[in-house]
Amino acid sequence: MVSEISLPVTDQTTVTVNLTHWLKREGDRVAEGEAVCEVETDKATVEIPAPAAGLLRKILVPAGTEVPPKTVVGLVGDPGDALPDIDPFYKVDKVAPAAPKMPEPPKLPQAATPARAAGQKVIVSPRARRLAEERGVDLGTVTGSGPGGRILEEDVEAVLAASPAAAPASAAAPASAAARAAHGKAERVSQSWQTIPHFYMSVTVDLTRMAALKAAAGEGVTFTDYFALALGQVLPQHPALNGHWNSATRAFAAAAEVRLGIVVEAEHGLVIPALADLRGRGLPAISAERAQVVAQARAGKLSPSALAAPTFTLSNVGPGHIDAFTAIISPPQVALLTVGSVQPMPLVIEGQVVARTAATLTLGADHRAVDGRQSARFLEDLKRTLEALA
Repeated sequence: MVSEISLPVTDQTTVTVNLTHWLKREGDRVAEGEAVCEVETDKATVEIPAPAAGLLRKILVPAGTEVPPKTVVGLVGDPGDALPDIDPFYKVDKVAPAAPKMPEPPKLPQAATPARAAGQKVIVSPRARRLAEERGVDLGTVTGSGPGGRILEEDVEAVLAASPAAAPASAAAPASAAARAAHGKAERVSQSWQTIPHFYMSVTVDLTRMAALKAAAGEGVTFTDYFALALGQVLPQHPALNGHWNSATRAFAAAAEVRLGIVVEAEHGLVIPALADLRGRGLPAISAERAQVVAQARAGKLSPSALAAPTFTLSNVGPGHIDAFTAIISPPQVALLTVGSVQPMPLVIEGQVVARTAATLTLGADHRAVDGRQSARFLEDLKRTLEALA
């Protein structure tokens, strides 16, 4: 039986990934789950596993190619299996989102290229289309070097470089990983802020008991682990905050699992890897997985599962003196929780003002899916759970 190696949808905002290189060659034997190739997103490098054991019978997309998620890049099977003749892009969504209208730039002279037959379909990667629109390149005159004649970003760059009016080489050079990450972040943040009606609520939580538990737990356990533990207990009781908003149907779908995204500072900016379903899990398991995904994120190598869209996000500012902060929701999620610095604060306990270890938690929510009453109930339940951890 032949199995397809398909590129996963790492998140809802990634339109293309770069298949940087193959770890196996055609004819190599692979085990199920063994990494066979690597792709680079604007967030991290992801190893793609073999879907089944067998031989890597066919590589459909060469290394160095920029392709959309869901592309079939290779085939795994036994020596006697007949290989199907497939289009690597047959799973890819055919309709790309419309690009925002921009003032038309002056047209640049085009390099001479072979004429394309009238009515011939032009297959263009999103990055190539965006660059062509920004620089005034007629895609009808660009020869694609990708699979099936697909026009890639470097094909447009080659036309720009060959033009007498081309910008300096440094401007047309492929973007660095840091630049790609910055561009991807800018697009996601802009999309979120422009399309999601945010609102915020805050609550201050006495974490004196939690701080003592953390100290007793020893090195390696973090406050983030305890927040994740509490969210795994509370979010199932508040399904309106845990899930995804479908922009096409303009409706919210609650998730059965609690896949918590945790904001991590990595080399090229912030990334949000997701923890596996938190329901029913204990602190040791959560802490071990959190440590693993944080290390992977900082190394720039995350598993496809860690890059899958979370259902809720936690952003903990860490040690310091930040009382509270707000953040922007990451689509298609409808809520996130930010945690200010855990620090001494004056709290009223039984009518007396006393110094306690505390932090201010702020819930950001999408008003299309969540109302103020639901948000308030969630924060009250979370506060009670955190203050009662034992």
